[in-house]
Amino acid sequence: MNDRTHFFISCSITILMICFVLWLKYPAPSQRLASQEPPVIEAPPLDLQSFLDVEEGSATSLVSLPQSTHFEGGKKKQFIPLNVVPQQKSQQSPKVQIVATKRSASKRQGISSNLRKQLEQSESNADQLVGQSTDAFSRGLLSLSEYHLALNIGFDTKLKAAEIRQTKQANISFLNQKQQLFQQAVEQLQAFDQPAAQGWYGDLVHARLLLAQNQYEIADATKNIDRQQAALSQISNLSREYFNIRKAELQIGEADLSEFRRASRAVYLANQESQYLYGRDKNDTAGLSVYVRELEEIQTELQWMANRDAGMGRNDLLSLSKSHLAYTRGKYYQKKDHKNESRKYFQESMQYSQDAWKERINVYYPAGTASLHDLTSAWIMWNASGTEYTELESRDSGTINREIQAGLDQMLNIAERIRDRRGRMASDISLVRCLKNSEMLKEFKVAQTR
Repeated sequence: MNDRTHFFISCSITILMICFVLWLKYPAPSQRLASQEPPVIEAPPLDLQSFLDVEEGSATSLVSLPQSTHFEGGKKKQFIPLNVVPQQKSQQSPKVQIVATKRSASKRQGISSNLRKQLEQSESNADQLVGQSTDAFSRGLLSLSEYHLALNIGFDTKLKAAEIRQTKQANISFLNQKQQLFQQAVEQLQAFDQPAAQGWYGDLVHARLLLAQNQYEIADATKNIDRQQAALSQISNLSREYFNIRKAELQIGEADLSEFRRASRAVYLANQESQYLYGRDKNDTAGLSVYVRELEEIQTELQWMANRDAGMGRNDLLSLSKSHLAYTRGKYYQKKDHKNESRKYFQESMQYSQDAWKERINVYYPAGTASLHDLTSAWIMWNASGTEYTELESRDSGTINREIQAGLDQMLNIAERIRDRRGRMASDISLVRCLKNSEMLKEFKVAQTR
């Protein structure tokens, strides 16, 4: 036997032995199925908690349905993801209710947001008016009376906004702020100390009077009767001194009729507050009668100047003088509870002041002989008399209020078109803006009370 034959025989024996070993280790497929089928049937069910422990954090964990959800015929259990909520046909989904609630809440927040923006804008304009007018007065660009008007409008606007916000003690806080500004005005006038300057001492006494009036308001707000009486005593003395100074200045041509009118009104208001504080007859019209006679003298003087074509007798000044006189007469008959006479005079005052405003905005302002502040002062008188008249005559109130507001809007358009805002112009523009904000806040407060 050669080597080649011996090699083939050895390989054949080796292959046979390998096949025999594999046959013994791996049985036929039918035998494997028969041996493995019983253990699968008897295996325990899946442990859900063990599965969740292993698959913790998975977004699609499985749970078995309740027994009532099994199919007939012994089918296996169904599984659904944990993050799937079955649809409820019999009742509304709570998510829909939550969305509806959020929508209604957002609608309420939208209304509140609009009001909040309006309040913030009003307060911003009022702060600008106070700051700009204080700066203009300190530089001699505003008279004391004009400065007083600006402060009143500015702080009145801030007070209306605070009342809507329901801010406590806002009135006292604003009065204290005004107190500081009036004190600064008195100190500035005292530091000026120029007796030869026209109207200087009258302005100084007027500033002291404004300071005493503000102290009286603070004492009234804090219910301090002692300080209230002390402040009223100063008001009475200073108002008489102020009137005497303006009357003497008027006689020598150093004071205009408007300043004399303010001094006359200061005496009347001081006497009126004394009646209120000390419990005297509140319907006593003696002081008001004196004030009416002084206004009649002013109108007579203006008419005399108008007949001679003097500048101080200009048509708008004469109309405003008539408006002040008719307004005071209306107040006189209102105290006497004569409604027909009071209504007649308030209507006359409204017509005269409206005529003065129209003359200024259509004639004098385009010609450069009336300022924005002149338009504003005429509108304030028109608004005051119109308010008194509409309270007594409600039939025409809607038409009258629309005309007055249209006049304010026209002034606001004029103010917004002004580009050169140097000097006192910024303060005059802010004054018109504050008047508009004040009227809007007043309308909102009226709507709240309905």
